[in-house]
Amino acid sequence: MKITEVPHGLDLSKPTEGYIRTPGLHMSDIYGALYADLEPARYGKNGPFGHTRMAFGTVFEQVLEIAFAHHFLGERPGELACLPDARIVPLGTPNSIIFSPDQLFFDRVTIGGEFKATKMTSRHGIQDARFDKYFCQMKAYGKPMQVRLWHLFVLFINGDYSFAKDDPDGGMDLKKFEIEFTQRELDDNWNMLMRYARKKGMLI
Repeated sequence: MKITEVPHGLDLSKPTEGYIRTPGLHMSDIYGALYADLEPARYGKNGPFGHTRMAFGTVFEQVLEIAFAHHFLGERPGELACLPDARIVPLGTPNSIIFSPDQLFFDRVTIGGEFKATKMTSRHGIQDARFDKYFCQMKAYGKPMQVRLWHLFVLFINGDYSFAKDDPDGGMDLKKFEIEFTQRELDDNWNMLMRYARKKGMLI
């Protein structure tokens, strides 16, 4: 038997058909740069987030979206845009910021939804500082949409890293967190991000 490893030619990190990333400043550019400054070892150019890990996260998001389409009253809203004062505006508006929540749910009120896949341990809970970027993102999207309630779905690939004999994969686990931010939390997070973006020359 002869086995040869060959290039697979797949780029799973690319959006699926129908998904468009509009040119311009994206909210992820702002909070991504912020966390690259705050934690360069994790989020900087030389951080651990390689192509394969990003691809896994993208695939996980797409699989969950299909599941939600069958089980929940939710939808992917597509790209939205807002001004630095958080007013929603049409895509392409000068000095606007583009953002795209993973999902919006409708149950008497609008609820935001975000999907994450991580190799970080679940042992210390979702309020551990290592997950701060998740909360920064949700609050950043929630401010212009006026959405304070969020469903956060996190796939902990290695669970709590216990690697027990009866669970040798480390306890892979999908968890759902229901989060309600205060308006003050949305406002403070937004003001911080806008100050940072202006300091870095991202915004006028």
